[in-house]
Amino acid sequence: MCFYIDKDSYKLSLLKDALNLIHVRIFSPKPIPENRVFADVLTAYNSPYGIQVHEGVKLSLGIFGSATTMRESGPKWSYLTLFESRRSQDLKQQDPKFKDNPNLKIGSSKRREKPVPMPKVAMLVIFSSWTWGKQRVKALQNPSDVLQDFARRAAFWRQFKLWRQKDLAAAREVNSLIARRAFDINTFFGSHLIRMFASCGSLSEADILFRKLSNPSVYTWHAIISAHTKLGQNERAFQLYNNLLDSKLKPNEYILVAVLKACANLTDIIQGNLIYSYIVEDGLETDLYIGNTMMDTYSKCGHLQDAQKVFTKMSNRDVVSWNTLITGYATHVHGLEAIQLLQQMHQEGMRPDDVAYSSVVKACSSMSDARKGELIHHSIIDSGGGGDSHFCSILIHMYMECGSVEDANKVFERLLDRDVVTWSTMISGYAHLGHGAKALEAFERMQGENLKPNNVTYPSVLNACASLLLLDEGKLIHFHIMQSDYDQDFYIGSALIDMYAKCGALQDALGVFDRFPAPNEITWNSMIAAYAQTEHGEEALELFQHLQVLGFKPDRVTYLSALKACCSMAALDWGKLLHDQIIRRGFVTELSVGNALIDMYSKCGSLADACTVFGDMPNQGIITWSTLPAAYAQHNDYLSVFECFEKMQKTGVRPNSVTFVSLLSACSQKGFTDKGYEYFFSMKASYGLKPTTEHYNCLIDLLGRGGRMHEAEHLLATMPFQDKFMGWKSLLSHCKVYNQVKRARRCFNRLVVIDPKDASVYALMLDIYANANMWNEVREIQEMRNRAGVRGKLGKASIQVGNVFHSFTVGWRNHPKEDVIYKKLKTVGLQMEDKISSRKLLNLVSSIFEEHKDDLLCGHCELLAIGLGLTSTKEGTTLRISKNLRVCMDCHAVTKFISEVEKREIMIMDTFRVHRFRNGECSCND
Repeated sequence: MCFYIDKDSYKLSLLKDALNLIHVRIFSPKPIPENRVFADVLTAYNSPYGIQVHEGVKLSLGIFGSATTMRESGPKWSYLTLFESRRSQDLKQQDPKFKDNPNLKIGSSKRREKPVPMPKVAMLVIFSSWTWGKQRVKALQNPSDVLQDFARRAAFWRQFKLWRQKDLAAAREVNSLIARRAFDINTFFGSHLIRMFASCGSLSEADILFRKLSNPSVYTWHAIISAHTKLGQNERAFQLYNNLLDSKLKPNEYILVAVLKACANLTDIIQGNLIYSYIVEDGLETDLYIGNTMMDTYSKCGHLQDAQKVFTKMSNRDVVSWNTLITGYATHVHGLEAIQLLQQMHQEGMRPDDVAYSSVVKACSSMSDARKGELIHHSIIDSGGGGDSHFCSILIHMYMECGSVEDANKVFERLLDRDVVTWSTMISGYAHLGHGAKALEAFERMQGENLKPNNVTYPSVLNACASLLLLDEGKLIHFHIMQSDYDQDFYIGSALIDMYAKCGALQDALGVFDRFPAPNEITWNSMIAAYAQTEHGEEALELFQHLQVLGFKPDRVTYLSALKACCSMAALDWGKLLHDQIIRRGFVTELSVGNALIDMYSKCGSLADACTVFGDMPNQGIITWSTLPAAYAQHNDYLSVFECFEKMQKTGVRPNSVTFVSLLSACSQKGFTDKGYEYFFSMKASYGLKPTTEHYNCLIDLLGRGGRMHEAEHLLATMPFQDKFMGWKSLLSHCKVYNQVKRARRCFNRLVVIDPKDASVYALMLDIYANANMWNEVREIQEMRNRAGVRGKLGKASIQVGNVFHSFTVGWRNHPKEDVIYKKLKTVGLQMEDKISSRKLLNLVSSIFEEHKDDLLCGHCELLAIGLGLTSTKEGTTLRISKNLRVCMDCHAVTKFISEVEKREIMIMDTFRVHRFRNGECSCND
């Protein structure tokens, strides 16, 4: 039999019974008073005539050795072998240890490494002052019953020790032993049994057991509350906490920590503040464990200033304290504060661990600050850390997020032990940065090393296929997925839906969605996003409604996709409805949702609402500061772009690459060539940002608008990127403005090599030759277009009237109000005939009425949408039209005229900017 002496009460607790052993093993974790440990030890053995009970022997600590000796030696196992048997001499003769050492006596207090087992001899220990549980044996009138009682307890402990293995069957067997009244259960064992069921995931059985306890102690309350918190039942944990307070028991620090964790999980800052007030009143705010948990709660609720106050008040801080606050700052995109805290940690002599370094590296990722990330990387190397594959994966991710593919490659290639996580991080980085070909190449290398792709690898490879529009390769990977164990993986299914949608195979995406027998929020979100990104905004919003009808609650990702659908249709009313839902659901404080709201209001033509959302956001990260300048640029308010950049710098937020795209675009529109060059070169010199293809394209547009065509062409020829399509296309459009036919042809020749099926390139070149009266060349370009099988993208315009969306495409004539629309437009044409001498505009309006004018690239579908708006809304109502292509110059001129004669404000949101037509003028200044 083995006994454990509790460190607080010094009570003996039975750990296990072995009826064939005759030794007693006692463990003391701290010094034991001599007069507190004693027991009545009774020895018995099994004879052919039944159980024979021998005289009890009273023990004290002196048998084991002096109390002083035990205090000096510290916690140890002490062995005592007692023996009362008529077969002792027989045992000595049988056991080789006794043969080798004849002076060794059974019953001596000599310590042995392995106590001698005695078959068929049992030891019974009955405590004289306190007992195990509530059972107390005062007399041994029936020794056989006592032996059976110990046997039952032994069976209990053999099962009870399995609770750490999360064996629910063993847990239920223990509960069954209790139900059969093998012994009464006290709060000590009740707490352990509750934890046993909780560790097996069976909260219901833990609750049942808790309710059976007549007088649960504070420790039992902690067991049940912490069990609910760990298993995500946070509301129930609060309910139990309130029940505890009603029972007049005082919660200890462990219960308070458990409830604070529930607050963090629910981001319930109000309840968290109430609990913290109780902690302060009770004088527990200096407790290290409570302080760390309170900081974690404030951090997860987004109240970083309160977390900082708790941190400052803490007299003692450990590594966990520093890590908690650093992680909080990094998670909420306060990268500078996280880095400064790491530096302070160094200054105070606290050595950061991998958690601190990982959080700061992630902060550099969110800041897109490769320069600071590189400094942190060198600091990690100097400290001797960062060599394992897990940490290298974080570094690779950081460099990829900062656009530094070369540095990511260096970390990856130097790593000898590359696992599937490292490969997946590299593949994901390539795919995220648009290097789809490199992602697929890395995927092939990974398979060459006999590493099996996992549920992280497959989505990244599918994203690479989507970015390259490689539908056949995507289908091949889909086939391999179906042969693996990931066929019903929701994340991979989401990536498949996204890949098919981006490759234009929306029906295949819908097929993947339908193959899930019970779609969850992930697949619903993916399908809504698939509709939204393929210009099927109305279907996306219908699916959003259907999702709620089925009882699913939209999450953050759902709202992001729905807001994107609103952008594609300029559905401002729908966007405001979603905004109200987002506020009620508590998502409005999340950065990504706030940024999406700013973008939605901007693309729906309400810049004032976008600025209001920006001002109401509690935390404004770098992405937020980049979204607002982009909104100003989209609304042609370029001076506000520069003002916003200055405010950003004053607040200490470092600009990212998106910020400079807005700045360079603003410089291009305003003709600030020198200022644009200054911004371009300051990217790397002042902010450590490497210019991307998009920045070079902005610079080319800047030079082209300024008429510096030679410089623009030279920059295009020497820029360090392979993807130059948009740059050459931009230069081609400026050649049209400046009538530079030869340079235009050079641009055209380069463009058709890169993408021979882009319809807009042929249209631009045709216009340039037609304006130059070079009709032979016009016919040549037309023949080239026909041979290439080029078909222009179908123009599509949408308008919302009431709660109904109406879409118009090229040659579309099936609207219920078709006659009314065309009659209205004809009236407008007659008004234009009276006031405008330009036959070109008149012919344009007349061409809309002709039935088969599908060869026009634009299709003038926005004018049809305007006609519906004029005939279906009250006078003075603002019309909002979305367009999936750029508004053509002819439609632009006609809309200016309509806004004047109809006294209407008309807003057309195309793929480039928002055009606000009012009193015959447009906000883009043409």
